[in-house]
This record gives sequence, C-alpha cells and structure tokens, in this order.
Amino acid sequence: MLAIRLLGDMQVLRGTAPLELPRSRKARALLAFLAATGQPHRRERLGELLWDAAEDPRGSLRWNLSQIRLLTPPAERPLIIAERDTVRFDPQSASVDLADIRALLAADVAAASLEQLQEATAWFRGPFLDGLELPDDHAFRSWCVAERENARQIHVMLRTQLADRLASIPDQALPHARVLVTIEPLSEHAWSRMIRLLLAAGRHREAREQYETAGRLLRGVGGPVGPLLQVWRDGAPAASPAGAPEPAAVDVAPVSAVQAVRFCTGPGDVRIAHTAAGAGPPLVRVANWMTHLEHDHQSPLWGHWLRELASDHGLIRYDQRGSGLSARRVDDFSVDALASDLGAVIDAAGLSRVPLLGFSQGCAAAIAYAVRYPERVSHLVCIGGFAVGAMLRARHDAARRQAIGVLFEQGWAQENPAVRQMITSLVMPDASRVQMQLLNDLQRRMTSADNLTRIHDTWGRIDIRALLPQVRCPTLVLHARDDGITPFEEGRNLAIAIPGARFVALDSRSHMPLENETAWPRLLAEVRAFLAAEQR
Repeated sequence: MLAIRLLGDMQVLRGTAPLELPRSRKARALLAFLAATGQPHRRERLGELLWDAAEDPRGSLRWNLSQIRLLTPPAERPLIIAERDTVRFDPQSASVDLADIRALLAADVAAASLEQLQEATAWFRGPFLDGLELPDDHAFRSWCVAERENARQIHVMLRTQLADRLASIPDQALPHARVLVTIEPLSEHAWSRMIRLLLAAGRHREAREQYETAGRLLRGVGGPVGPLLQVWRDGAPAASPAGAPEPAAVDVAPVSAVQAVRFCTGPGDVRIAHTAAGAGPPLVRVANWMTHLEHDHQSPLWGHWLRELASDHGLIRYDQRGSGLSARRVDDFSVDALASDLGAVIDAAGLSRVPLLGFSQGCAAAIAYAVRYPERVSHLVCIGGFAVGAMLRARHDAARRQAIGVLFEQGWAQENPAVRQMITSLVMPDASRVQMQLLNDLQRRMTSADNLTRIHDTWGRIDIRALLPQVRCPTLVLHARDDGITPFEEGRNLAIAIPGARFVALDSRSHMPLENETAWPRLLAEVRAFLAAEQR
C-alpha cells in the first residue's frame, strides 16, 4: 500500500522510498485535491478547478489522469477511480497523512495518548502542499489557501496539547513550544508558553532574549498586551534584575488568518473570491484594489479592522476583480461592474438587507449599489471616499494622477520597492518602518501592474455625483483631514450631497488610519455606534 504525504512538499511513498511524481504540476495538484477531499467530484468541477481557461478542460483532465495512473503498475490497485461523470480517490490504494490526522481528531484529540499525538505531529513536515503553487488557477489556489490554514490550525492544536500535557517536564515540552512560535509567530500566547517553560527549566538568559524578541515582533502588529507581560512579571525576578524593560502595552487582540474562500460570479463571468468570519449581525466590507483575502489579516491597513469588526459582526469581505484571489484577467473596472460584483457577493451570502462599509474607491461601488437596490442596504459607511476621479478635479490633481500612472506601468512589478513605497507613504505616512515594509511587500501580491494601470485610469475618470442625492439609507462619512490620497474636500462633498449624511473629520494624515494612531479609537467608536443604531 502506498502512502501519500500532503503536509509539507507532496510525496508518494512505497514503504520509505519516494516515487517520482508526475512532471505536470496540475497532475500533482489533481491527485492532492482528490486525496485530501476523499470525495467523488464531477468532471466539470475538476475542469473548473484546474483548467478553467483551457479550450478542452475534459481532455486536459483525461491526460492528467493518465499521468497519475503511471504511479501504480497494472497489477496494483490504482489511486484514482474514474467513472463516466465523476472521479474519486480510492482510500484502499494509499494512506493519506491528512486523512489519518482527521480520523484522530474525530476520535477526540483530548483522549489521544501522548504517543498518538507525537506520531501525528511528526506528519507535519511543512505547510500543506508546500511549494505546489498554481498562481493562475484561482479556484485551486483558494482551496489550497483554506486547506493550508486548516492544517496549520490542526498542527497548532496538536502541539499545544503536547506542550501543555508535558508542562511539568519543561525540557520535553519546550520542543513543541518552540515549534508553536515558528508556525504562530504573531501569537502572544505561543510566545508566553515558551517563555514560561524556559523560566521553569531555569534557562533565564534565553527566556529574557526570547521575551525581547517577542516584544519587538509583536509591537509590529500592535502588541503585546497581556499574557506575555504577565508571564514576564511573574518570572522576571528569577530571570533578570528588577526593572527589566517591558514592551509597551497596546490594546489589540491576536490576528487570525482567513478560514475559507468561496467564489461567485460577477459581470463578464468574472470570479469573485469572498469569505466570512465572526458572528453577529452581517456587515459587508466593500472591496477596493488594496485587499487580498489570504494576507489581509497581517496587513497594517486591514488587520485591526478584521479583528474588531469580526468581534461584533458576521463580517463578509471579498477581493475586487483583478485583485487578490479574484479573477486577474479582467478588462472592465467600471463603477457598474464593481457594484454588480458587490451584489453577487451579497447574493452568495444569502443576505436580503445589509449594512455596507466602503473604503476609498469602494465607497463609490457601495453608493452605486445602494442607489440601484435601496431596499437591500440598511446603512452605509464611507471612509476616505470620493465621487469624482482625480482626472476630473483640479489641474494639479490630474497632473499628479497621470505621473503616478506612468510609475505604476513601469515600476510596479520591479524588485525595487520605490513605486510601492511611494503609495505606502501616501496611504500611511506616519507608519512605522516595520508597517511600511510589510505593506510594500504585500502590495505586489494584491494586483498586477497591468490591472493597477487600468484601475488607475478608469477610476481617475469616474463621476458619480448624480447618484449622491439618490442615496436613501442612513450614511456616515469619515475622512482624514490631511489624507494624502484623496483630498479632505472630496469626503466633505460626499456628505453634503448625500441626504442626511453625518460627516466626521479625523485628525490623521493616513488615507486609512492605523490602529496606533489617535484617530483610530474615534473612527472605530463612530462606526460601531452608527452600526449599533442600525441593529436597534
């Protein structure tokens, strides 16, 4: 019987000897998908997953199935059973590490023995399907992202069980605690557990060094706030002289990653990636181009929003067409297209009436949808928005817009981050060096140079002023006084033209205020109070 290893780089083993995998990455991806899901799939579904752009997806599927069959000789049980309409993995042909771990979890991990837990953690050689990337196949990529996160959380749970059960024997618990901080580097609880064990083991010098490392790392995302400080206060007298420095406390919760990504279809058969998190009344964050469902949780622009809003709401968010995990090959970036994409997401979520939260260009799409379907929008929040593109404003706005467009076209995709740093400095001029570096790195993943150029050109010429008087829902408009992207007057003009809109000026230079700014608590309080009124 063969063994398929998905937790790390993909392997198919006969005994302990690895077999040569198909050279086709899609054949490997197909085998991994079938083995991981353990269910029959219609041929059409598999074609959409891996060969959506192919002229003959069924033919591509047949060829790749033939490559998988070469892994087993004719006398041996084949890995795949292909029937007329469906294809499935045969669980009698090979064991699958992920399936074995799921079976352990189904039997109650709390009742598992130490030996079982240690055996299960040994299966984790790295991230799920490490190195198997198909960047142009967004449906497969989104499935892989969700499975990778699910596997990571299972790994965290197993290692946590081992570290906690072995806490009375620190030297045996520490290896598991060390792994936890590598797979959850932004978890204050993971760092606290490891430092507590180091103190218990008498490794005071390392405990202090790890404490300082954790403090520097967590400050980049607004922490530490509680567990790390407490474990240090409790153990510091034994570890170092009194008065050892402590990281500054900031009120922030640990970040979390995307759970599951689904797809719906907008105009032109454009696939839109969307996800949901949290519990409570629904709230839809309207997309702009600076999002990526896979990375928003670590973005200095979005991480604090996701944590706070998902604690109050069932937060639904999606990637704009041409960006993130949504379809990249797109020509139409008009307001109408983006408003229709928003409608497709709302329909896919099964919502009849919902509040909308728009940022920057997402405000125009939200307004267009609210005017088109007034009965489906209960409340509207616009942050950093505008009704008129820069090319239709003052001459200096148009000149700057044109210059930035040239830089996007020629420098966006380069390794040198100069063009991305320019945008970062305009969006969040008071960010820390760590925050700026993080956004610089994330921007290239958000969209391509070609798409950004088209978005920039299209949205430089939008004009939705005629729609503003037609908005019928309660509206809150917030805008930073010294916004480096969209002039303050544009936000004020929105509020003036929308009947009954409330306008809040924020003391900030950021297009989207960061969580360490003084404007952030007021911004969050205003949004929460406004949305709470919708619930009453």
